[in-house]
Formats: sequence, C-alpha cells, structure tokens
Amino acid sequence: MVDNMLRTQTGHIQIHAKGYWDDKIIDNFMFMDAATITALENISEIENVSPRLETFAMAASGSVSKGIAIIGVSPAKEALKSNLPSRIVKGEYLSENDDGILIGEGLAKYLKVSTGDTLAFIGQGYHGSSAAGLFPIRGILKLMTAEMDNGLTYMTLPSAQAFIDMPDGYSGILISIKNNNRLNEVMEVISYQLSFVSGQLSVVNDKSTENWKLETENYEVLTWHFTMERLLQQTETDKAFGVMLMYIMYVIVGFGILGTVIMMTNERKREFCMMISLGMQRTRLATVIVAELLFMSLIGVVLAFAVTLPLGHWFAAHPIKITGEMGDMFAQYGMEPILPMSVHPSIFITQMTFILAIVLLVCIYPVSKILKLNLKTNN
Repeated sequence: MVDNMLRTQTGHIQIHAKGYWDDKIIDNFMFMDAATITALENISEIENVSPRLETFAMAASGSVSKGIAIIGVSPAKEALKSNLPSRIVKGEYLSENDDGILIGEGLAKYLKVSTGDTLAFIGQGYHGSSAAGLFPIRGILKLMTAEMDNGLTYMTLPSAQAFIDMPDGYSGILISIKNNNRLNEVMEVISYQLSFVSGQLSVVNDKSTENWKLETENYEVLTWHFTMERLLQQTETDKAFGVMLMYIMYVIVGFGILGTVIMMTNERKREFCMMISLGMQRTRLATVIVAELLFMSLIGVVLAFAVTLPLGHWFAAHPIKITGEMGDMFAQYGMEPILPMSVHPSIFITQMTFILAIVLLVCIYPVSKILKLNLKTNN
C-alpha cells in the first residue's frame, strides 16, 4: 500500500533546488533542462519521472473567490503515474499544450462553475512578479480527499510556468522506481547524473538509515524516508504491531503443537518400551520420532499452501475494498482504500521455516522422554 502511494503520488525520490525543502517559496524553485530530465528517464531502475510545479493562487468566478493549490504537470506523464484521467467525472482530460485546467468537484461547487466556464487566477510570480491569468475549465475531478477535492487545480507545465513567469522552472521532480529495495543504488546513479550539470555532490546525513539526502551545488536529492517522515513512522508502527501479532500467533501455534506431542508421547510409552526391549537403540528411536513429527509437519505445511495460495492469488488480483469511515481514513492518508494480499515467496518460506523450527524445538520433549524412559516402571 505504501509502495502504491509512492509510485502513484509522491514518488520514491524527489529532486528540489537546494534550500527548497526548508523554505518552500517560488524563489526557491529549480531550473532543469529537458536533456537532464531525459537522462533521468533513461536510468533503467526508474519507472516514472514527473516534473512538477506547485504553487498557490486566489481563484475567482464572479463574486466568489477561494485560495487554491495549483499543480502544473505533464498530462501524459501524470496519466501514467497517478491515472488522473480516471478521476474525471465531467469534461475531458488535458492535452500536452492545453491552456485549460482541471479542478476538484468540491471546488467547482463552491465557485459555482462547470466545464466551459473560465476562472481568474491571481497570485505571486517568480522574483516578486505578479501572476494573473484566465483559464478555461476542461474537466472536473473527483479527488481522493475532501481537502484536495475542495482546493486543488491541475494545469499543464507550460501554463503553470507561464503563469509564474518562470520558463523551465519546477518546484521539484518526483521519481518513482521499480523496486524500493534498490533505492540507495538509484539515488547514487541520479546523483552521479546531476553532478555533471551541477558540480560535486555530498552526502548530508548517514545513508545507512535510508532517511538521507544528497546535495549538489544547485540540487538536493531526497529519499521518501526524508520527505514522507509521517508515513515512515506510520509504516514502522504498523510493522512493529504486525511482528508482535505474528509472534503471539507463533506462541499459540507452538503450544498447540507441544500439547499434541505431549499427548502422543505419553500415549505411546508402552510402544517405546517394547521397541527398546526388542533391541532398538534409544537414539535411533528418538531419531525416528523426530523424523515422524517433521514429516507430519511437512504434510500440514503442504496442505496450508494448497489452501492459501489460490486464495492469496485471488485477493492479490481482486483486493478487498474498504468502505465507510475506515475507507475515508485511508483516503485521508493518501492511500487507496483497498487491502491487497501478497503472494511473495518469502512470506511462505518464512512461515514454513518458523513452523519447522517450532516443531524441532518441541521435539526436545519426546526425545528427552525416550532417552530417560524407565522400562521397569512402564511395563
């Protein structure tokens, strides 16, 4: 779910002008030429490079006005990144050089406008210049959160750059990668590319923590652990709760297996005594019992796989949709309100390993009983 949000919205990596993250004003926006952006897009592990221009303005229609957030995007790249066209409820999507805008449904209702109407924007431009313009409404969007729906406008990058009088200017570059496990490698490659156009790079803090950033003379490159600290804390808390719950389940399963083995061992004491009396070595008998328990456990694991794998694949392809207040809470965090399942092999291998380890631990009981078995007492 976190990866889905990073891939479609905020990006795993962000590039900004040096100092922008600490002071997010228009004068700290960055310049980047098309050749550098193309070089970033050609890095093999990068899935999407989305230049953005994010600013604020006052939107007015007739006598009604409201402060809004403006996001300048490349319509084609944004369609691939966030599937924005699927959120249009009225009108049409933007073309690459369109001078129109897309607005949230809540904002359209507040300003009492619809597709075909024109909004007047007044704001601040680059280096203190005035920003003003008239923009026709091409489409109305149904956005994920009420805050976005009531105060967000999308326009093309050329329109946004012209609005603030900053050609080739961006508030930042959002980068989505194919595999989050290779985040550090991609950061190094990006920084190497930027060093050609912006001078020597330096590591600002310890990259082993993943919450790190790189700086060149003009740019700063930040991982999502840095830009989405709140999300990181949430995921770490969720992981800790999941691990705690998993270990509670292991304890329950372990005692269930232990109870079964204790009952089996006590019921078979006479059988063990007879085998030893007939000449079977205690160590060999203990080995047979351990092998028997492991074989039964493997049968249980195989049956579990046979039941859960088809279910896991089904719910991976058809995630559980969350509705009501819980769905709204997911949306407020910027995540799609679904619960997908994972069928990654490591999940099943880990569980099988833990179960077999528990069985081996439980085997200590029957082995110790066999090695200490008193034949006279049990005859």
